[in-house]
Amino acid sequence: MTDIPPFRQRQLEQWVQKSALPAAAVLNWVHLDQALTHKSVDAAYNYEQLELLGDAVLRLAATECLQENFPNASVGELSAVRSVLISDRTLAQLAQQLDLAPYLAVAPGMTVGPTHLADALEAVVAVLYLETHTLGSVRAWLDDALLRLAAAVRQDPARQNYKVALQELTQAHSKTLPLYRTVEQQPVDGDPQRYASTVWFRETCWGSGHGSTKKQAEQAAAAAAYDRLRQTLTHESSAPSH
Repeated sequence: MTDIPPFRQRQLEQWVQKSALPAAAVLNWVHLDQALTHKSVDAAYNYEQLELLGDAVLRLAATECLQENFPNASVGELSAVRSVLISDRTLAQLAQQLDLAPYLAVAPGMTVGPTHLADALEAVVAVLYLETHTLGSVRAWLDDALLRLAAAVRQDPARQNYKVALQELTQAHSKTLPLYRTVEQQPVDGDPQRYASTVWFRETCWGSGHGSTKKQAEQAAAAAAYDRLRQTLTHESSAPSH
């Protein structure tokens, strides 16, 4: 596909203006049209390939943004915050703020869900990246939004996904995943200390936590374990072998 129908071109131009995409004058309109086309419309011409690239680009852009703006934060915290920022749920919310949904071409009768919005947004990120093969346009467009979200996440530890960060850490050093042992302490709903959890790795307990739900208790345990385990594994990997 090389030509875009005039009505679709007008749609894309309208969305670019609404979403304040940078460098609009040099955008590849065909790529942008593809980024906003679901496979239900065209099995060969859709956002899937662009989304794959955009996912990697967005992860790198978010990492740079966080490291530059929160230089004193631990690696564990930054990793946890990043996991929230690039999650489908957060990206879908950002896509809604950018009014992307009305411009996403889908088959008649299809309901656009959060995953579709997140994937399309990642595809648009890929379009920006492909113009210069740098992160400049991507960060110019999304840094402010990412920083607002990051500040909110850092103020609300329950939103930080330390479980994902801890799993990524252990997978990087070992094929063994962390094990959570969670028990219900109180039968009363709403008790902030209702669940207690410990996280184990290599038969050693690295952290414990409490929460009103199992998920919150496990997240608290993972947060308590992350820095301690990271330091241990980093020391092991840097130690000379005999």
